[in-house]
Amino acid sequence: MWTSKAWRIKEMLRWVRKATSMRGAQWRLTNFINIAMELVADIGLLKPVRKALKTVKTHRDAILARWASGLNNARIEAPGGIFQAAKCRARGYRNDDTFISMIYLLAARVQNLLKST
Repeated sequence: MWTSKAWRIKEMLRWVRKATSMRGAQWRLTNFINIAMELVADIGLLKPVRKALKTVKTHRDAILARWASGLNNARIEAPGGIFQAAKCRARGYRNDDTFISMIYLLAARVQNLLKST
């Protein structure tokens, strides 16, 4: 029963993210916070969810700024994934140059490597 409530909250948050306009996002986010708080109001096991909802409520304006700016953090997160992959592949090497080389090999486009030879 509580798992289904947590799942419903997650799906509602996904619904908020699909808003196409700022006004729609404001309405969806307000709806999301109100309904989600009602769902977890008296359940002690979902206290972390309640804390997360309070954080969403606190940072509401910053969350809505995403629709105003149209920017996201994908360009910042992408290199992090490349670094993690390089770290896994370069495991056991003690040389920093090897790690850096692995990052270059993973991040470079094959077409660019072929043109340079």
